[in-house]
Amino acid sequence: MSRIIVVPDSVHPQLEGVPVLMNEEVRPEHLQDGHSAEQLIQRVAWAICDATDAEQQAVPYRGARSGRRHK
Repeated sequence: MSRIIVVPDSVHPQLEGVPVLMNEEVRPEHLQDGHSAEQLIQRVAWAICDATDAEQQAVPYRGARSGRRHK
């Protein structure tokens, strides 16, 4: 079985005790039709956005390390 796990980037690589924003088992059936695949991608997108928000709230300034632009 496969699993998708989304956590804020700032907590990587130490994953103990971190906020997990998505932890979902994924099977081939989830990709067999367009509707199921779209739903999975939508959940991943939400988790990624939530992780980005959590990261920006937890670390107000990260400098050039990440290469990301802050809003």
